[in-house]
Amino acid sequence: MAMHERLGKTNRDIYDVWFFEKNNWPININIIEQRAKMPYKKFLQKLISNLEKLNNHNILSGLGELLTEKQKMWVKSKLKSETLFLLKIRLSN
Repeated sequence: MAMHERLGKTNRDIYDVWFFEKNNWPININIIEQRAKMPYKKFLQKLISNLEKLNNHNILSGLGELLTEKQKMWVKSKLKSETLFLLKIRLSN
């Protein structure tokens, strides 16, 4: 929900989603549906669509000060695409 509500403002939420998905941590779907006021799959579709539209140019905003140079390079080149990939897998399941 945080990524959905603050996308483009606080990009550390993208990292958090990637980290949760990468570790296959459970998600409380009921909370998401209640807060988003829509079915979970529709929410995921909207989240994916909005992330796809996000300009990668400022991906380090709200996140860069926490990372090493090597991590910054990974975030710039992989965070958005890997998060999208993991969200699409969740959507298809």
